[in-house]
Amino acid sequence: MYPQPKRLLYILLAAVLCCSPGFADDEAMPVVTVADPYIELHSGPGRGYPILHVAEKGESVTILKRRTDWFKVRTQRGKVGWVKRRQMKDTLGPDGRLVDLGDPTIEDFLARRWEFGVTGGDFEGADSLSISLGYRFSDNISAELKLTQATGNISDSKLASVALLNQPFPEWRLSPYFMLGASRIKTDPSATLVATEDRSDNALLVGLGAYYYISRRMMLRLEYNNHLILTSREENEEVNEWKAGLSVFF
Repeated sequence: MYPQPKRLLYILLAAVLCCSPGFADDEAMPVVTVADPYIELHSGPGRGYPILHVAEKGESVTILKRRTDWFKVRTQRGKVGWVKRRQMKDTLGPDGRLVDLGDPTIEDFLARRWEFGVTGGDFEGADSLSISLGYRFSDNISAELKLTQATGNISDSKLASVALLNQPFPEWRLSPYFMLGASRIKTDPSATLVATEDRSDNALLVGLGAYYYISRRMMLRLEYNNHLILTSREENEEVNEWKAGLSVFF
């Protein structure tokens, strides 16, 4: 049984995660005229998505949304697709002048959905390395799957974790977040110890951390986790974990 303050912290974080605001719709952007010989509309914001339509020079398109280097547009014929920023840089406004679409900003960065990260640090005295894959449901809420390998003098540990993250101020350059989740941990004691056996246990985790915006696709990530290991013995165990690394968003 863990202390009452720790239980209260879990309850409060669960309430924050469940009650955070959702994703706000993007505001529509101006109507522009194609100045290049043509622009290619892809089915998604990436080169790997197929081309579904081509808008020719002189045709007007409405910009609906921006995602870093890609614009979601609708043509006069009602075709909707994603166009690379490079093809949009010479588009013209209603006055016939070039439209300044600007460089991607942190607001564009928030439109990302997938995150891949690598972090390393200390897992209760052992060296740890983690890889993670996350999906953002809204500006504030995301889910994450994480695999961790910790190597120490006394034992080695492997963890598979799933967690919900709440980022209350995603627009800040240094943006804090809170997390709540569960893990499955496998511990392999050192072979030099007497009467040792491998064991697997479930664990609860609560954590906090911060993202630091480096570029439109990369963030520095700092994080602290407290793992409550639910053992089959009389007392549960607590493990503290500190880590730092990089995340790439796409």
